Parts: sequence; C-alpha cells; structure tokens
Amino acid sequence: MLGEIRGEVRFKEPLSFHTSLRIGGPADIFVVPQDVDDIRHALLFADREQLPVAVIGGGNNLLVKDRGVRGVVLRLEGCLGRAEFHGEEALAGAGVSLSALIREAAAANLGGIECLVGIPATVGGALAMNAGTPDGWIGDFVSAVYFLHPDGSLGEFKPATGTFTFSTFHPPAGSVLIGCRLRLTRRPLGEIQKDIKVRLKQKKATQPLALASAGCVWKNPQGEVAARLIEKSGLKGKRINGAEISSKHANFIVNRGGATAGDIVALMDLTRERVQAHFGLTLEPEIRSIGE
Repeated sequence: MLGEIRGEVRFKEPLSFHTSLRIGGPADIFVVPQDVDDIRHALLFADREQLPVAVIGGGNNLLVKDRGVRGVVLRLEGCLGRAEFHGEEALAGAGVSLSALIREAAAANLGGIECLVGIPATVGGALAMNAGTPDGWIGDFVSAVYFLHPDGSLGEFKPATGTFTFSTFHPPAGSVLIGCRLRLTRRPLGEIQKDIKVRLKQKKATQPLALASAGCVWKNPQGEVAARLIEKSGLKGKRINGAEISSKHANFIVNRGGATAGDIVALMDLTRERVQAHFGLTLEPEIRSIGE
C-alpha cells in the first residue's frame, strides 16, 4: 500500500526538520501525501499493520520527544493546500496555511478571521488546537469539518455550540482532518489590511518571533494569564541547556541552540511546580507532545 502513495515516503526521518522548535527524534515511517488518496493508502497500511498514526501540519505547536515517533507520521503541510471562496464562505484544505487563507480571503474582500493573523499554523493544525486569540478562535467560524475515517471513508461533521472548546477540538477517534468550511464577512480590502498590520506589529513587539519556538506553551487558567503567573514565579529567562523560558514572553519556550525535548520537558515541569507552589493553580499544556 505504501508503494501506491504518489507523494513522499521516508523511513527514520528526523522530525527536528519538521517542527518550529527544531527538536525531535525520527519517525519510523514519514509520509508527505500528495492528495486524499495518498492519505487513504497510508491509513489503510497503518490499519493493516496495526501501527499508530500521528498527523502533523506545519509542526508549530508541537513537541516531538527525543526518541522519535513509532508508526506512521502524516505531514499534511503542502497537501490539501487550496482554498476556494463561495459567497461569504471559504472551503479550505487542511494543508492551507492560515496566513495564506487570510490573505486570499482579503483579496476577495472577505474578512472576519483577522483574529487568526500571525498564528503560524495550517488550517488542519489550527482546527485540531482550536487556534486563536482572546479576540476569537477558528472554531467560532467553522460551519463544517471534513475528515477521513481509518477505513478511508469520507466524513462530514457540523459542529454544535461547545464542540470547539479553548485550545481543543476532538475529531472522531483515528480520523484525519482534511479540511473545513468557514463563515466569513464582507469587508473592504483596505480595512482588512489595516487590521492585519496592527495585529502583526503587536505580535512582533511582544513575542520572540525571531527564535525557534512552538508558540504558547500553556493554556491560560480561568480568569488568569499564564505568562503573568510564570513571570511572577520568577521564571522569565530561566534556561536549561539550550532551552529558555523567553525573556520577551514568559509563555514561550525558545530553543537557543542544541536544546532537546528533555530540556523543554524539564522547563515545563519546573514551571508547573513553581506556579502550583506560588498560586495554587495547575497549568495545562497548550503545546502538543508526541513520541517517546
């Protein structure tokens, strides 16, 4: 079945090449599908061989452990990379980057999703994490989600209120998100561009965008801001080997060079313990971890 895949199939592929943290051990079988049929072949192969399947997009909110990932890793960035616009709706493939989606929508005088500006994610990754900001989350705009079941059949899911919760969306077990339908709003291009410019300027001023990171590490506890809790715990700038809690934004951990997943996990453990001791609050990770 792997021989029927028209995209790329690699063995023992270092996942450090495919994560924004530049960290991660090898994937046993690494598949970059060309289309939905390739995804079907990979899923059927994994099912037949009883192998686990992990799906990654741009690898932006992801920590891959140092010993790598057993089974099959599907990388959807570059696959399913088209968006179409019909009236005030967008039909976007899982491999479309959010930045491209926002830019293409704006060119058609369609907005509403400017709150997602500057989030380095594919549509599939954004859906899986319900990516967003306090101004709005991608789940706020979703009218339908499309996915493949493990047997290769196509599924459609129309989310009800509460399906997308903070930084979480749970698709059917074993399925692979392949795209979604989004509700947009008519807006003049000039207004959208002005909004985008302001938001990007704010992000550049407050986040360590020039360094290898995975975005925000922790979810904000109810009524609190994780970055503030970490800073008040005296951890801003704390380093373990090449990993550092950013001195620019305490909810980011950056790789200053040579950091391992073990270093990141050690910093996360320290952060969780220190915030618990100081504030009696348990931080929940926003970053997704896979591998051994």
